Amino acid sequence: MIAQAAFPEQHQQAMQDPADAIHRACDFLILSSDNRSGNLIAENQRLHSSQVSAPWPDFLVAFASQGCGDYFAYDMRQSPPSIIYIDPDSTPEENLAAPEALRYSSFEEWYESQLEGHTCQRCGNREVRFSASEDKRWLLRICSNCGFEEPTDAIDP
Repeated sequence: MIAQAAFPEQHQQAMQDPADAIHRACDFLILSSDNRSGNLIAENQRLHSSQVSAPWPDFLVAFASQGCGDYFAYDMRQSPPSIIYIDPDSTPEENLAAPEALRYSSFEEWYESQLEGHTCQRCGNREVRFSASEDKRWLLRICSNCGFEEPTDAIDP
């Protein structure tokens, strides 16, 4: 298993700062958590065990999820480790072999991609909230800093 020191510095800082915007953008695994599924070590032990139908290889370390059985994981075979998205509909090996798999060369690249949808396009603030439009047709991103509102996605009826 991976020691905290092996994580990039920005990752370590985000794990220790519950106010970091990444905690609102995804299910970011941390070292200590009352919630077993949010615990980095416990979740990785589960993913690498026979509790799952396709146990993960030792070189993959999950650190975040979108909350639907998927994971973002470090591929520790290289230094610095790259990041791969592990789709729950495929085995880890199938994800690794897929040329179309979502990959990031660094934690910083992954971090910025995750926060892109949580950033105000006008002032760059990462303290946004989401709310339905009055007509309930759009999901709006609303900036807590400048008040800018913009539609993000249509809401399915």
